[in-house]
Amino acid sequence: MKRESIKQWFSRVFTRDLNVPLKTFIYLLFSLLAIMLIVEGLIFKYITLVRTEGVLGMELYMFVIIFAISFFLSGIFVDFITNRTRYYNLMLLVCIVGLLISAIFQDFLYYFGLLLVLFTVPQLIIVWFTILVHETNILNRGRISTYLLIPCFNLGAISIVFFVVEFLYIYFGILELCVFFVILWYSRTYKYIETKERLKSEKKYLNIIFEKHFFRYSSSFTMISFILGDLFARYSFEVDFLIFIIVTSLYLVAAGCFFDNYGRKITIVLGILVISFFLISYGSFVGLPYIFGMPRKVFLSIHYGFSIAPLVLAIFTIAGDFSTERGNLKFRGRINGIFMLLFFLGLIIGFMFSRWIDNLPALNSFIPGFRYLLNNFILVILLVWMMGMKEFLVSKEKKWEDSLKNIFVFNKSGVCLYNYSFEHKEVIEEDKDEAEFDEDLISGALSGIITIISEITRSKKQLRQIQKEEATLLFTYGKFHIVALITSMELPVLFKKIDDFSREFEQKFSKELKNFQGNVQHFQPARFLIIKYFSQKYGEFVK
Repeated sequence: MKRESIKQWFSRVFTRDLNVPLKTFIYLLFSLLAIMLIVEGLIFKYITLVRTEGVLGMELYMFVIIFAISFFLSGIFVDFITNRTRYYNLMLLVCIVGLLISAIFQDFLYYFGLLLVLFTVPQLIIVWFTILVHETNILNRGRISTYLLIPCFNLGAISIVFFVVEFLYIYFGILELCVFFVILWYSRTYKYIETKERLKSEKKYLNIIFEKHFFRYSSSFTMISFILGDLFARYSFEVDFLIFIIVTSLYLVAAGCFFDNYGRKITIVLGILVISFFLISYGSFVGLPYIFGMPRKVFLSIHYGFSIAPLVLAIFTIAGDFSTERGNLKFRGRINGIFMLLFFLGLIIGFMFSRWIDNLPALNSFIPGFRYLLNNFILVILLVWMMGMKEFLVSKEKKWEDSLKNIFVFNKSGVCLYNYSFEHKEVIEEDKDEAEFDEDLISGALSGIITIISEITRSKKQLRQIQKEEATLLFTYGKFHIVALITSMELPVLFKKIDDFSREFEQKFSKELKNFQGNVQHFQPARFLIIKYFSQKYGEFVK
């Protein structure tokens, strides 16, 4: 009993609702790895090796500013791309060419190649982000992002060797080329192609980014990155890499699980409290070699481990939540682009502000510990600011299974191919008849309603939902079928689940749907898809 309860707790915390297909997960893993190899190498070269101002300092500023602007422009451009996987592959190939050109030790070619990298990496990140958001939902986005970030973040550190040892730099391009071929291989079976129907929106982009809660989250991440930039300026990146990697990995797991199980807002508030502890500790132990019995280098390693990657995870998760709201789908790339733009601007402003303060010794004499006081003040403001923020993961989202009533799968002629009642039996029962009503009559009626509403409205836009006092009908459309899910509540996560169910249903029964001649017994194995997508009890990590 005890063992079973531990197993259930583990499943609930770490694996519940994580139903990403294996091929999709591997594609996301290698495509993120290709990005992390480049990003970590560039960060190490242009940020962690900065010791003094001068040409290298100006190069650093230009690097970050170009990077930030590239995110903003890339977000706008990516939103117009329909075949996201193909575009990712093309941009990665251009980026690799840029790496190989920059390996030629001649000033013009070096900077031209570097410029190609700086313009393509933001596009790669935003395209990858849109694919991640498409394949996840509010219940699993934090943990899936975590499980992808940890191996890619750790393996990405390999690139540091290629950037430090100059004669190995050319081989870094070859390593990226090998990863590219792996991604290309998986692109044969996994494709993400956006539809024009999904990208229609009556919302305006400016209305979205100036919406109260969007502004609160984006400004909060900007302030946190400002503090992180100040930290880089004061202490550089002199860390114990083993401790940094271990702490980052453990904290990412904790943060990802908290995001999905306890909510976005409370997790970020706890993260701010953790950062506050480190900043106050530094201010209290100024000039001392040990902090709480730990060498300053070890303490700094833990601080960075609790700050850098978790902040990226928070940005991906919150930006993903904003860009899955029905009216925001069209601007998914731009939403991530503005978050990343503000993140890098916060970093560079914090870095430059800290260096500017260093040149004002009179200010430090007048207000001792001014920077520590300023950072602590910012964190206090952040905590107050966070209290008014929107919580994406509310209790009814976590209990989505309780809202399910019935699901119907029928063809365009109104013939019911498969139906299931969530109210009358457990998901795993297989021997009883699935329906206690005339499913063909209901399917025909639903098909007729869809047709009539389309005729009345004279709209080509597909009907997605019908709301009634005690029930909500959600619809999704395949090439040869329609799926109708009847629920007691309208929950955004159910749109994602019904879309995923419909997509796999069409893949699994493509021949039967195309050559349908009245035999619905072929579709009975769909009960396993019901278990996969609509049962929390049997949720697994990858399937």
